[in-house]
Amino acid sequence: MALEEILNFIPPPAAAVDTSGDWAIAEQQFGLTFPTDYKQFIETYGSGEFQRGLVVANLLTQEGRDKVCADLSRYAELQAACEHEYILHPERPGLFPWGSDENGHLYCWWTEGEPDQWGIVQLYHRCEDAPLKIFPGPLTSFFVRFMSNAYTNMLGGIEFEPDQLRFTRGRQPV
Repeated sequence: MALEEILNFIPPPAAAVDTSGDWAIAEQQFGLTFPTDYKQFIETYGSGEFQRGLVVANLLTQEGRDKVCADLSRYAELQAACEHEYILHPERPGLFPWGSDENGHLYCWWTEGEPDQWGIVQLYHRCEDAPLKIFPGPLTSFFVRFMSNAYTNMLGGIEFEPDQLRFTRGRQPV
């Protein structure tokens, strides 16, 4: 199970926040069924962020849903202005944001196939000049690979140090 990978790698916060709610609200709002491991991650870790500012949108909260809507709107505007060809939600397959980092990168699912099979995409500055690169999921396995420095190019070549491997609870940024 994918959740076990992240649990063994980075323990959840002792007192996680925003771990319960109605998934049907987010799934109805966005017209998607979300991956099982994502739901389990949110129900275990709650709202918060990994070190280096990787924030995972908590779609159980209104703040998390609002953040995703704002990201979709912002990238739709950029798509129109830059004329890049990336396909955004609600088109399928398309990009659906699940997180962001302190460098302004947006992390998305590539919504092709069944939700538990969705790949991961990072949108970054000047990404419209590069071909879309889809990293394998599921999300919690991606977290482990990402923080094991498998994708150092995503952080500009900066690697995670062992003392930086933590998830800090907190409210969703607005």
